[in-house]
Amino acid sequence: MTSRERLETAWSFEEPDRVPIELRIGLLAHKHPRGERVLELIEQYADNFFDCSPYDWGFLGLPATYSERELGRKPGEFVRTERIYDTPAGPFDAVVRDLDLEVDVPDCRWEKRYITSPQDLERLVEATFEVREPDVEEFDRAVANVGDRGILLVSILHPLGWLVRNATMEEVYIWFKTHRDLIHRFLEVTNEHVARAVEAMLQAGIGPYFSVCAHEMLIPPWAGTDFFEEFVFPYDKQVNDVIHAHGGKLRAHCHGNAMNYLERFSEMGIDAIEPLEGAPMGDVDLSEAKRRVGDRMLLSGNIPSPYFPTWSTEQVEQAVSEAIQAGAPGGGFSLRTTGGTAGTNAVRDREQLGKVLDNCKAYLLAGLKYGSGSI
Repeated sequence: MTSRERLETAWSFEEPDRVPIELRIGLLAHKHPRGERVLELIEQYADNFFDCSPYDWGFLGLPATYSERELGRKPGEFVRTERIYDTPAGPFDAVVRDLDLEVDVPDCRWEKRYITSPQDLERLVEATFEVREPDVEEFDRAVANVGDRGILLVSILHPLGWLVRNATMEEVYIWFKTHRDLIHRFLEVTNEHVARAVEAMLQAGIGPYFSVCAHEMLIPPWAGTDFFEEFVFPYDKQVNDVIHAHGGKLRAHCHGNAMNYLERFSEMGIDAIEPLEGAPMGDVDLSEAKRRVGDRMLLSGNIPSPYFPTWSTEQVEQAVSEAIQAGAPGGGFSLRTTGGTAGTNAVRDREQLGKVLDNCKAYLLAGLKYGSGSI
């Protein structure tokens, strides 16, 4: 089977020729001496999902011009930057502090977020959201580039997930109590736009597979069941129903305590989920997840790559063996690390990066060994 056939077979809840193995590493890891062999294995054996963005989401769906300026730095420690979006609803700016390290760390410290008050939300609610022409040529290029090496996912905006990540974190969850009507107006306007944009993409031949990233901020410990049922489920389902009406599928990225939400995720229209973190980072038990939703959701995970800097290769192999035993029977499973780049973007020096790369290699080889593949 090709990687695409392998993933589609697993997603159709049938057993492929072997368990699909997802693996990507960060750009700095490409340059590490031990990265060369890992890249060779990825090229030969990995079965990956790839993201593309043929629709310009701008700033929450509004057309926007982006700029930034450096506010100061301390070499070897941090760089402060102001990020600015100019939109039809006015400018929105943020201030971030990035670590200035030898390796590339994607996270940053927010000193100021883009949305700092309900008045900022009012500006967005009053704005005119017009659907723009999707970029079919960009999608076609991405399709050709991926070929049979995996499945191409079209990234879509999740307005609520976008809000809680881009608003002042100390206050945004309070607004769901103090400004409930405004939040609902915000969700009505923005999700209607997303649904129309997804419809435009599907009608233009873009799809059928889509991806979304949001839900880890919309479940415990951030929010509970009542919040989910009022502010998440109905608005997500509106968008997801458009995808399903055209025969499409949706894959969601959700860290954390997702275990008790898997069934509602499925009923809401999520067809696949990753990375299924176990304790202590999350609460997902893969065997129980398989029992609950394994015949209707592609489950992708749950190898804890945050441990790769300290684990032995034998520990990695054991984790892979257990995950395949729990998730693979009957299809509906792909092996995946809980970190998107298998922890290679979360290290502080080249020595630690080398250790992580050794475990990336062990992970992939174990996937072949226990997933009915051979090398």
